[in-house]
Amino acid sequence: MLEVYLFVNPLGEQCVRDEQNVLRLANDSDKQIQFQFVPLLNINVIQKAMQRQGFKPSDWQAQNQQSQTLYRLILDYKAALFQGKKRGLNFLIAMQDALLKAGQSYSVALAQDVAKQCKIDLDMFMEDRDSDLAKQAFHADQRLASEMAITESSSAVVFDCDNYDYGVLLEQFTYNTLFDLVNGQLDPFQALNQHTKNCVSLDNTQLHVL
Repeated sequence: MLEVYLFVNPLGEQCVRDEQNVLRLANDSDKQIQFQFVPLLNINVIQKAMQRQGFKPSDWQAQNQQSQTLYRLILDYKAALFQGKKRGLNFLIAMQDALLKAGQSYSVALAQDVAKQCKIDLDMFMEDRDSDLAKQAFHADQRLASEMAITESSSAVVFDCDNYDYGVLLEQFTYNTLFDLVNGQLDPFQALNQHTKNCVSLDNTQLHVL
């Protein structure tokens, strides 16, 4: 069995494309794949999001607004996940469609509407989104990112639980590189042995062994 952890900025357009790549991979591969989308929130993610939106790094008001929006969206996602992985995933994708494609602004009312569309129990959702359990889940995600040395969103970590005791970190990955790695067509150690560093670039993908 393979495990894929995708670390995402929920409001990053590249992350949305990477999410679709992981979902496509789970459908295309013959191997059993368990995947998890892990929301990442740090100063690097916030500043890059501000840059894409045309804000200056010195605009503290915009930085605080971006941070709060991401934090609330992540807690909403965690609350949705408490009602099942499928519902949580559907909620995240629907929120991304509303915020990034439809250009809506984040609000509690929007989160409620999307929760209803995804057949999420609204009373439970509203209680969970402000719960200590959701906040603990958020902090657990950030600890996981720290343990795996993740600083950038759109980073994927792949574990082959049946054959290896190490993980492979892919940054700025393409679908083809991810597919080749998961299906045994790319040997990370062979690729690294051809270079003097513990990181190798393949089709613009940065590959590391953890």
